[in-house]
Amino acid sequence: MTHRQRIFATLNHQRPDRIPAVLAARPEVDRDLMHHFGVHSINEVHHILGTDGWAGVGIGIDFSDFEKKVNGELTGDCPYADHAYIFHDESTFEDAWGVVRRKGRDGKYVEWISGPLVHAADPDDYDFPQIDRLIPDAQLSQRVQQLKSEDNFVASGVTMPFKTAWELRGMENLLADYLLNPAFVEKLYDKIYALYGEILLRTTVAGVDMIGIGGDIAMQDRLIMGPALWRQIDKPRLRNLIARCKAVNPDVHVKIHSDGNLWEIMDDLIEIGFDVIDPIQPECMNPVEVKQLFGDLIVLHGCGSVQRTLPFGTVDDVRNEVIQLIEKCGYNGGLVLRASNAISFDTPVENVLAFFETARDYRLA
Repeated sequence: MTHRQRIFATLNHQRPDRIPAVLAARPEVDRDLMHHFGVHSINEVHHILGTDGWAGVGIGIDFSDFEKKVNGELTGDCPYADHAYIFHDESTFEDAWGVVRRKGRDGKYVEWISGPLVHAADPDDYDFPQIDRLIPDAQLSQRVQQLKSEDNFVASGVTMPFKTAWELRGMENLLADYLLNPAFVEKLYDKIYALYGEILLRTTVAGVDMIGIGGDIAMQDRLIMGPALWRQIDKPRLRNLIARCKAVNPDVHVKIHSDGNLWEIMDDLIEIGFDVIDPIQPECMNPVEVKQLFGDLIVLHGCGSVQRTLPFGTVDDVRNEVIQLIEKCGYNGGLVLRASNAISFDTPVENVLAFFETARDYRLA
């Protein structure tokens, strides 16, 4: 099978020649893999491990006023690196949305510090980007078709509006608003959904194979805002966003990414149109049980343990986990293997190799 054929067979619940896999890792892991194989690009690693065939497109937002104030670039291996920002000091930086973050002392992690709506009485106090600030791309459809012609499965994605909202407002403030000031949340969400919905609509029109919405809405044991409030505020907006894109292309696949335990709303996610669920974090949700209950309706996308097996298991532990996932969750398609989050820098490279080489080479009997 070609890459596209394999991925489409999997997403359409048909048995592929092998289970497709996605490699997403920290830069330190990418460098270790390139060194191991003696190659000079991560794309060569993807080809060797059989994790190529995935491509993405997007639509930019005009932040020209921000760009005039930029005074530096964040370097290193931490998240948000290799982009320009307004630096408040050597470790504290502000992005185009006005969200302020600080790089940790060891340079590996970044913490949220503040956002432009932390002290706001009304979402209108913030100059939220409107649809007219999306950067037109007359070549978008051609780029999508070119990627497809190169045997890629093409996706587009936006941040989960809940994540954008809490970064602008602050997590504690936003959760308090859910309970005490839902009008604030709904007004802010209407702005976010209008912008992100238009991005996904335009990329759907351009012909992408899948649209995605990513950002955690769950903790290890439950939904962050609780299922009742999620159903009241988030669910109808997600339903409408998906319906607009499905009206353009009923066959477009729709993926949600959220770490944590989504059991409380799995039926809801399927009801409103999500057919790819990522990452099915195995510390929170048993992938085999998810397959048994929902396997005819969704694709399990992820399932590899980044809290236990990959960092702390043996090579045999990793191989056995992958084989169990393939045999119990991928027997009729419906499984894309990847780690349940970016593989961390402290993961032994031999475990990373075991995960992806097993996925690449194992064939169902």
